[in-house]
Amino acid sequence: MIRRKGNTPIEKEYARTVEDGRIVKELPLIEYNGELKPLFSVVSPETCTYCGSNLYVNKRYNRYIISQYGILEIPVTYWRCGNKRCKSQFSDTIIGVEGSRNYSSEFMELQYNIRYTGKCSLHNNRRVGELITAEGDYSGRSACPATLWSYEQRQGSISLQKIQRLEVPFNGTLYCDGYWVKNGWRKVIEGNLGKKLTNKEWKKLRYKNIYVIATEDKVVLDFIITNVRPSYLELAPLFQRIKKRIGEDAILKVVSDEDTAIIDAVSHILPKATHSFCVFHQLQNLTRLYLEDFKTLERLPEWDKVVYEKIKCLILSDNAILSTSILQEILAIERDEAITTTSKRAIIFARSAYHKNRRVLEKGFVPETNNVMEQIFSFINDFVYQARSFKILTGLKNWAANMFNTWDNRIFSTGKWRGVTPIERAFFANEPG
Repeated sequence: MIRRKGNTPIEKEYARTVEDGRIVKELPLIEYNGELKPLFSVVSPETCTYCGSNLYVNKRYNRYIISQYGILEIPVTYWRCGNKRCKSQFSDTIIGVEGSRNYSSEFMELQYNIRYTGKCSLHNNRRVGELITAEGDYSGRSACPATLWSYEQRQGSISLQKIQRLEVPFNGTLYCDGYWVKNGWRKVIEGNLGKKLTNKEWKKLRYKNIYVIATEDKVVLDFIITNVRPSYLELAPLFQRIKKRIGEDAILKVVSDEDTAIIDAVSHILPKATHSFCVFHQLQNLTRLYLEDFKTLERLPEWDKVVYEKIKCLILSDNAILSTSILQEILAIERDEAITTTSKRAIIFARSAYHKNRRVLEKGFVPETNNVMEQIFSFINDFVYQARSFKILTGLKNWAANMFNTWDNRIFSTGKWRGVTPIERAFFANEPG
């Protein structure tokens, strides 16, 4: 909606009509058996579905349904078959309400969205619901955690299909990284193994890795859940799906950290692709070293500025020979010039970065600074901090599918692409001209 100076335009979608002194809201139409019918319409069965006999009224009853529009009182009828041999029983169907539960489908969808856009755990979604719906007609009541969890599991397979079938413009670069998540019941695992686990054994077993593949536009394409420190064979299905989906020739570069499983999986499954390693965190940690003491980079003494820029060049070196040459220059400055203790600490950090980067540079890798995965995983952090642990692997998989599907359609709140989703950004960024 466009905002103008002066009076704000009326949001007509929230308008109500008044009939006989009562406020009335028009309900949306939804599909039912190939026809569009108003939400919460009552549909009665015509004949017995088993024997085809006529039905007779058994009992009339008022059902109370929790919805976005408040708690609704809906009269329904329960029926019985007129055939004495059949005696089957039936009830009216309320459109938009599954079976006998007292939560409507649109209500459950609201709570599902609250969980993922509000980034909350199952146990605190009620508070988020109250905040989001504070100014509307609905009081903010939420479904209980068990009800919402059940709905989340059904949505998980739908979200996974959306992610794996999503088609977006692709510039040839993939980003891959893994994230640790707690998973599993200790007593259940001990029971399956037939022995008690030490705390060290338990911590090793309970963690899982969520490996994610995304595009430069931060669109998640696929993921897989593995054990901690997996072999490349556990990642093979993920990269095989991506290879089949996009085509090997279209994948020009894969960016990851120094994870051995990713490196080996790419070399076996995508041998034609250039493999880059992300140095975003190295640059970030280097800058943080100086900001802790000087607050701003403009305050750095002359030789410290030289050291800072040299270490940046070392981190961004695209071959081992250049990296070695720059390290020698940095060590010469350390010996001959008066530099601060901050730069001395930075040089120790540079030596560590040099040895780490050289191993991958010698394999033909090149450095990359795009922090695609860091931004995606920061979104995961908000959930995991509150959820603390996922009890079963299927629950973790469905949660991850729902979360990544939400991320792909979530609007950026800051920056150049504010107000745009990652999917929309991918199309805008790749439009010709």
